Amino acid sequence: MNRLVIKNFKHMAGSNCQLSSLRKVLAHYNINLSEPMILGLSSGLGFFYFYMKRMPFPMILGLSVKKTELFERILNRLGGSIKVTETSSINTAHNNLVNLLGKGQPAITFVDFAYCPFFFAEGVEIPNEKVGHFGGHTFVTYGINEEIDEANISDRFAKPFIISYEILKAARSSPYAPFAAKNKLVELIIPKKIKSIKDIIPEAIKSNITFMYNPPIKNMGLPGFQKWLNMLPTWGKDFNANDLLFGLVMNFIYLETGGTGGAMFRILYKKFLEEASEILHNEKLLNTSEQLTSVINQIKKIGEILLPDDLPNMKSLRESYLKANKIQENGNNDYQKQLKIIDTQIKKALNGAKDEVEDWKKKIPKLKSAIQNWYKLEFKVWETIKRSI
Repeated sequence: MNRLVIKNFKHMAGSNCQLSSLRKVLAHYNINLSEPMILGLSSGLGFFYFYMKRMPFPMILGLSVKKTELFERILNRLGGSIKVTETSSINTAHNNLVNLLGKGQPAITFVDFAYCPFFFAEGVEIPNEKVGHFGGHTFVTYGINEEIDEANISDRFAKPFIISYEILKAARSSPYAPFAAKNKLVELIIPKKIKSIKDIIPEAIKSNITFMYNPPIKNMGLPGFQKWLNMLPTWGKDFNANDLLFGLVMNFIYLETGGTGGAMFRILYKKFLEEASEILHNEKLLNTSEQLTSVINQIKKIGEILLPDDLPNMKSLRESYLKANKIQENGNNDYQKQLKIIDTQIKKALNGAKDEVEDWKKKIPKLKSAIQNWYKLEFKVWETIKRSI
């Protein structure tokens, strides 16, 4: 029976699961970077119109990195590297975790969030099949005690959690598509000497510029906006009412909550540009960060079209998800009881919103116009960034 706890680990709240996981483990080695700086140094800002046939609805995503790329880019640019372990064996996965904790390194752990009890309301059955499976979630595991079935977890919320170690094993080994966790762990190989952040920033910004203008596929980056605009007019007939409502809700969550820091990571990138401006003594980057405010406001408008005020049940959904996110992040002692009340409100609103879908379809032209405006503002920002670095 193993009992391993990294006692000097420091929990910090965060905006995004991968950014905050990496921030905390780097801080364990006295490498102190903010989440916005990690996003910027990873060239991580993006746009992705993501849709596969087995999906009920397209997703609009805001990063340029996938799987373990964020960790790899940051460590490589700092002068280090990463080691990723992946296995289908629960025993091997257990040994990998024990070995990493035994080295004194808090473990960046991939899990299926449907198995994470702290995400959900009081009394929800785990795994929570109603929310679906997503194995791309990460948190930091900084201790286990097999004898009493406990694991010490640090996610992005205000306080750390203690969960069942058996549940952690299940979350890590979840086989569910499209992003099975596969027991992945990320070990950071810390360099003896960290490269200068001042030298890394320009390279990282230029790499992000390249992605936005010349992405690997045309539904990413700036071209991805055109893909969305091309597909949007037929949403009303391409998807049944249930799938369309699901898509409106999920895309609102990805836009404004869902671990993006708000506005599809644009708020975080704005803060990165502000930090970069100060480090580089580059006033142009500060001006560019101010331009991002218009993008952030436009994304908020799009969220209000996805779940609009004049359709009362959809409005209730928007307000409920924003409130639930704030309650989760604040992590008060009774937050799961509060989530239970909100879950009841969401269930009622979802039932009512099904009857509002036909009326929502009339808003597709308005949504298209709002997306076009987002694209124009975003394009202007990247043009300014190109001239600033």
